[in-house]
Amino acid sequence: MNAKALPSKTSWWPKVIIATFVFFGLFIGNMVRQAMKSDVDLVSKDYYQKEIAYQQHMNQVQATQNLETQVILTHAEAAEQFSIVFPAGVKATDVKGQVNFFRPSDAKQDFTLDLKLNEDGQQHIRTAALAKGLWRVQLSWQEAGKPYFLQKDITVQ
Repeated sequence: MNAKALPSKTSWWPKVIIATFVFFGLFIGNMVRQAMKSDVDLVSKDYYQKEIAYQQHMNQVQATQNLETQVILTHAEAAEQFSIVFPAGVKATDVKGQVNFFRPSDAKQDFTLDLKLNEDGQQHIRTAALAKGLWRVQLSWQEAGKPYFLQKDITVQ
């Protein structure tokens, strides 16, 4: 009898599974190494003061949401104008505050205006000179000694 040696038929699947585990282990090891390199300070030296300031900000936002009639912030692209409209019962002389325009892509373009309402409780701000793109408008004001805060994102075209 003539016995021929048969080629061994081994599957390549065990090698693929082992290679997958090895690459996964290398990936996880690399992620751990990168995470250990990054310096993350979750607590600052003046953490308590920052927490109090943040809580005050949240109280201002909550007070604004609890108003019976909301302050309206609108951007009219056609008129190139941003408008702040206070409710009808609000006296312009009782309201003091600021309007902050923040440009997320370029802090050099940020600016602040005083809140100056007309007799109708409105203020209109021209947006023609603003750079095109996203602007974050933050309105902070006090009425009868109580602070309020409102924010709106606008896109200047």
